[in-house]
Formats: sequence, C-alpha cells, structure tokens
Amino acid sequence: MKLRNWIALAAGTLLALGIAYAAYSLADYSWAQVVDYRGPYARVRLPATQAPTRTRPAESERVVYVIVDGLREDVSRSMPTLEALRARGFDAVVRTAQPSLSFPGWTALLSGAPQRISGVTTNWFTQRVPVETLVDVALRAGRPVAVSAPTDFEQLYGVKRTPYVFLRDWEKGSYMTGGIVDNAIRLAKESSATVVLVHFPDVDEAGHTYGGASREYRATAMRVDSDLARLVTALQDDRTAFVVTSDHGHIDTGGHGGPESVVTEVPAVFAGVGVRLGRGRGDQDQVAATVAMLAGLPVPRDSAGLPLEGVGETVVAHDGRFDVQQAAAYAGWTSAVSGDGQATVSKDGQAARAAFVAATEARLARERGQRAPLAAGVALAAVLVLVAIGLLSWRALVAALSGTAAYYLVYEGLFFVVHGYRWSLSAFNSEDLLKAFFNARMLEAAVAGIVAAAVAADVYLVTRRDPRRPTGEYLPGWLALGSATVLAVQATLALQVAWFLWWWGPRVSWILPDFATAFKYDLDLIQATALAGAAVLAPLVTWLVGRYHPIRSTAAEALTSGDAASTD
Repeated sequence: MKLRNWIALAAGTLLALGIAYAAYSLADYSWAQVVDYRGPYARVRLPATQAPTRTRPAESERVVYVIVDGLREDVSRSMPTLEALRARGFDAVVRTAQPSLSFPGWTALLSGAPQRISGVTTNWFTQRVPVETLVDVALRAGRPVAVSAPTDFEQLYGVKRTPYVFLRDWEKGSYMTGGIVDNAIRLAKESSATVVLVHFPDVDEAGHTYGGASREYRATAMRVDSDLARLVTALQDDRTAFVVTSDHGHIDTGGHGGPESVVTEVPAVFAGVGVRLGRGRGDQDQVAATVAMLAGLPVPRDSAGLPLEGVGETVVAHDGRFDVQQAAAYAGWTSAVSGDGQATVSKDGQAARAAFVAATEARLARERGQRAPLAAGVALAAVLVLVAIGLLSWRALVAALSGTAAYYLVYEGLFFVVHGYRWSLSAFNSEDLLKAFFNARMLEAAVAGIVAAAVAADVYLVTRRDPRRPTGEYLPGWLALGSATVLAVQATLALQVAWFLWWWGPRVSWILPDFATAFKYDLDLIQATALAGAAVLAPLVTWLVGRYHPIRSTAAEALTSGDAASTD
C-alpha cells in the first residue's frame, strides 16, 4: 500500500505538470490564432462599385467625418456641440463588432468591414488593411480627401496618398485634439475635399487613465466638444454634412475590447446637407456606407452594411448600387465559407446575405461534428482522472472535490467580486497591461490551488473516525492527496475547455469565436498552467495540515501515523 501511494504521488505530480504544459501550449496557440487572424474574405476578388448619378454635382458636396476615439454614448449626450448636431440631424446608436478595439473599430468605420471580414482584430495590426476604405474609393473616383489624425492612419490606410494630410504621434499626457482640429480646418479650406477625415484621440486617453465614469473623462469630453464646435463653425455651409461617431466606449474603470454595452454601443450623429431629422439604431459597419451615400461616393466593396435607414434623402431601397455591392460581397464571402471557389451570381443583396448566414451555420455545424471526438476525448480523460482518484480512495476523491469547490470559491471570488472583472477583454484596460493581467491571474490560480489542498486535507480528516497523521507508512498517502486535489481542479477545468474545443475549436481561420467565451477559455487554460506551481507545493500543504491539525484520535498511534489516499 505504501508503494502504491508513492507511485500515485509521483504519477499525479507528473500528470499535473504535463497538463499544465499542455494548457500553456494551447493557450499560446489559441491567443496567436486571434492576433494573427486574417480570414479568407479580403482575398475574395470583388468588383469595384460605382458612385450614383445625383441631381447635384457630387464634387459640390463635402462630408466632415469625425471619429472621437473612446467616446461613450451616455457621455456624448452631455456634449453641447454634439447635442446641437443631434437636434438638427439624425441621432443614431450603433453597435460595434467584437473585439471592440481601436484599429478594428477604425477599419469598420472607414470600410464597413467588421473584424471577421477585415481580418483586423487587435491594435497590433502592423500592415495596410486588406479591405477597401472610403479613402480608397474617393481617390479612385478622383475626389480629394483631407486627413488630420494620428500617424497610425498612414500605416493602416495609406492616407499620405493625398497631399492634404496632417499626422501626429500619440503623446501621453498631452492634449492633441486642438492641433488636429486646427490642421483639419486648414486642410479642408486648402483642398475643397469631398471627405475631411478627422480623428480625436484625447477622450480615449482619459478613459484609459481615469476610467469612463470619472470626472476627468467627462472634462476631457467637454474640452473635445469645444474643439468640435470650432470645427463645425469653420466648415459648416450649404454643401457640408457632418458625421461624428466613435470606435468604442469605455467601462467605468477604464478599458474596452469586451462586449459591455457602454463599450459596444456608441454614438453616430449625422447633420447638415442631405441629412434627415430622426433617430435610429444599427451596426458600426453601416456608418461607412452612410458616409458614401452622403458624399456621393462609391460604396467600399468590402462593406458588410447598408446605409442607416432614414439618414439620407436618398431612399436606399431604390438606390441600386447598394444592392449590387451587397449581392457581390456576400456572394463572394459565401464562396469563401463554402470553399467551393464559385460565387453564386445574385442581384438580390438580401438573398445573398441570407445565403452567407446559411453557409456559415452549415460549416459551423459540420466542423462541430468533426471536433466532437476530440472534445469528447478531452472530457473523457478528465473524468477518468477523477475516477482514478476515487478508485485509490473514495475519501481522497471526496476531499479533492471539496478542495476543488474551495478553489473556485477563492479564484472566482477574487476575479468577479474583489476585482469586479468579467469575461471580457476590457478587464485589462490597455494592451501594455495584458501580460501583468494574465500573470496576476496565474498567481491567484496558484494561491487558490494551495487553498484547495489545505481544504482537501481538512475534509479528509473529517471523513475518518480515527484520523492518522502523515508519518510512517501513511506519509505517501497524505502527500498524494495534494497532487490528487490539483488534478481534480485541472480535470474540472479540462471539462470546460472541452466544451470550447467542440463549439469553436482551437484554430481561428474563417470565423471569430464569441469573445466572452473565448476569454473564459483562455483564463481556464491559464489557470491549468498556473496549477503547476500548486502541484509542487500541494503535497507539502496536505502534510502540514495533517501534521499540525488539532485533531483528536482514539488510536494510540494517532500522534505518529495517518492515512490519506490509501485504503478505506
């Protein structure tokens, strides 16, 4: 019996360390899959779209397109200039796609292509975006564009192709919007641009530094609003429309990227020539098409959305170019999903969109069926670990499962209650805090694993009428209880990972997963990784509890011997 328990201790520790390594490798792979995701859609060859024939010359119209980075919808309603634009225009709320980060949001606002289509999923994207933007269609149509924005706009969108451009680096601690507005006004007057693209960075900086519910954040929004007023006053005339929107919001404590409504529901305000009075809701990928409609520009060929209904004087349903663009885009994307290389020719955009949804659901169902054996294998292995512990000692299994319950109480209590986190990319505030965030979660998982081992040892003592201390022939059983507890925790995490592997899979090649469940999946793997440290220390913890616990025993040798995961 003593030899069996030594073998159980060694095997359990090695298995826990092996699971930790496998979890680390899988977490690293899956995270890289999202960061490096490009998708097949931007590679589809789509026809160029054409500008409509308008009653007034297209070149006599101008859209001033302002992106207020990081502006919450609720805070936007306390900005006097923005409220004035709402009062004489169209007041919309649009929902971002996931993840709700800046580069993906800017790309959606300029191209109409959400993250799944554009392949821009993070702020680590370092190339020119592979989708067509409003800058592209305007220049292709020979229409001048002016840009006043951060230098990232050159990297992502190649805005230096126009001579009317002002770019500046992000500078923490400095107010940037004033200078950006000064140059936007100058460039607009120099160029007679069809689109004046302006980006305000300061609200986002305040959100990251102070939080979206802070007085500092609101004060910065008010200061930005004053500069917006200068822009509107300088450029408003009888041929100009204004579009003011945001790429994302901020949670109260600062941060974005997740699915929270204060992050994903952002303002989109339209005012000026060609804009009707009204209110509405929609998706962020509709804003680019709406700008194209107001400016008389071709629709970006990769746009997934139609113009917001009710904004413009043009009735979208009767403007055939939108239907043609939608039909071509969704037919091409359906071909990419189906993998047949053949795009079904359709003149009906709504039918083409429905076909794309159907193809997506069909491929997901097929791949989930293919992944089912892998997921079932992972789940079966997790169950077998628990069964093996029970076969060695039912008391050890009860104790290990009690320790597992304590683990989740500690870890989830820290995560949800103490820190106030959710399964959301917004939790770590900014990208430079990502490593520290995950390291902290690993430390907390290791600590929770130690607590689990202590609870398991205590529960084991309760299950015996005649407790034995961890000495002599009972020592390896007590030590094995520590390893068994860590394995039980890892087994329950593996069951949760198995579900994600079945539903979404570890590989991200053509569809982005739900990011709330994906974030939880990564956290599950990170916990399983961190439990390697607990696996090394847990045997010592169970020994200490067994050695010094104030138990009473009727056995004469109670002070010198005990039994954990041996015989019942």
